[in-house]
Amino acid sequence: MHANNPQRQRLLLILELQGQQDKRAAAFFSWVLTLMVLSNVLAVIMESVPSIEAQYGPSLRLFEMLSVAFFSVEYLLRLWTAADRNPLKHATITRRRLAYVFSFHGLVDVLAILPFFLQALLPGLDLRFLRIIRVMRILKLSHYSTALEDLMASIYAERDAFVSALYLLVLSIFITSCLMYFAEHALQPDKLGTIPDAMWWSIVTITTVGYGDVTPLSPWGKVIGAFTALSGILTAALLTGIVASAFAARVRTHELEFTTEVEELLKDGHVDAKEQRTIEHLRHEYSLTEDHARAIVRQILEEKSLMARRD
Repeated sequence: MHANNPQRQRLLLILELQGQQDKRAAAFFSWVLTLMVLSNVLAVIMESVPSIEAQYGPSLRLFEMLSVAFFSVEYLLRLWTAADRNPLKHATITRRRLAYVFSFHGLVDVLAILPFFLQALLPGLDLRFLRIIRVMRILKLSHYSTALEDLMASIYAERDAFVSALYLLVLSIFITSCLMYFAEHALQPDKLGTIPDAMWWSIVTITTVGYGDVTPLSPWGKVIGAFTALSGILTAALLTGIVASAFAARVRTHELEFTTEVEELLKDGHVDAKEQRTIEHLRHEYSLTEDHARAIVRQILEEKSLMARRD
């Protein structure tokens, strides 16, 4: 174990928008980061317009270099301050930093600077591919929102049910595309002449997109089309229900974990300044609103006070 560096820990709280002593600095950094990310996404969109690229290309490339410098410094600072992340979960500084490097946020931060270095190392790389990667910089805003992490964690928690629903979806696509091929391939050889062609129709129908580029002509084809549309509604409802249920369960788990840790923290029934900072850190960690966290703390203190009076 290594002793925490106060300056490093303070910088970590600013980067994570949790600094109680440096609220202005944390807010300023979050606004700068948000502005840089959104400006980069806008720059990528503008670069795709030939007339804008021809007129402002040099300025856009200069802005890209400045952005890479900014994101690189930010990444190095996050890597340095990662030494104070989760001290209980990762015993050594090296493990804490590696945990950040291979975390979702760490990979997103690398993705933000990767296009520049790829272009420098591989000058012949397709610029369209690099633009796609650069657009992914918008994921950096997830530092201040756990929505993506919660979604992935929720799906992982219900992975068996989710995989089963996906299996039913794939099965529906395969069966309905085969049926439509046999029903319509003679009538529409240009559109449904092969099973892969019919799979396109099946995917569009099951997802309820309905482009209308391929429509059944025969009576049996129309029956199959109706069955495919209904199966799509049922499958989509099943997937939505699984994700919604998993999200609700995760929110409840966060609330229970926060409550358990706060109860352990407030054994004496009082909240001092240090405990208040810890509670605020836990609130951010478990993605609870201030009102929700305050209500939980108040309920715990009331229960402690009631038990003390009974004793």
